[in-house]
Amino acid sequence: ASGGRPGGTLDVPGASDSSPCGALETLAQAAQRAEKMATKLHMSGTGFSEHVRKLTAHFPFQGKIQFTKNRGITLAQLKRIEAFVRDDCHNWFDFHKNVPVSAEMANLYHVNTWLIMPSTNADNCAFVELLFAADQVPKWFCSHWWGEPISAFILCVEEHNRLRRQSADVTEWAYWVCAYANRQHSLDE
Repeated sequence: ASGGRPGGTLDVPGASDSSPCGALETLAQAAQRAEKMATKLHMSGTGFSEHVRKLTAHFPFQGKIQFTKNRGITLAQLKRIEAFVRDDCHNWFDFHKNVPVSAEMANLYHVNTWLIMPSTNADNCAFVELLFAADQVPKWFCSHWWGEPISAFILCVEEHNRLRRQSADVTEWAYWVCAYANRQHSLDE
C-alpha cells in the first residue's frame, strides 16, 4: 500500500524527514523493512501502519543512547513490556506453530516480531531507547533462551533482584538483555 513515500513504498509511522532517521535514504530503508515486516505478519500496508501507530503511542522514541553497553533495562520497564504484551498479544499469531499467541506463551521471539522490530523501525533504535533517553548502565548481564515465556523470564529477574539486593539503595538496577539493548535493524553496527 502506498503511504505517500517516494516509489509507492509503505508509510513509516513515526518517521519524518526531521526524525532521528534523517536522510531520505534511511527513510527508504525503513520503508523497505516495514514492507517485509508487514508481509511476514500477513498484514496489509494499512494494517501494519495502524499496528505501528499503536506501538509508538505506547512506546514513543525517547532518545539515542550511544553505547550498547549502557542500554540496560529495569525491572519496572520489563513489567511495562509484559503488561503491554498481556493486553495486546491476542492480536498476535505464532506462524511456526500456527496458533494465536497467548500471554502465557508469549516469548521473546513473539515480542521481537510483533513489538520490538515494528516499533524500532522508524528510528532504527534499540527498544530501550523507546523507554528511556539516557544511559541506564546495567549492573547485571542476562543470558537466556528466547523461547521461554517472557513472564517466566521476568519472574527470574524479579527473584534475582529480591535475592541480590542487600542494601537499602532505592536506585533500581538495570539488566543488560540483548533483545532490548541491541538495535535489531542494524546489529552489525
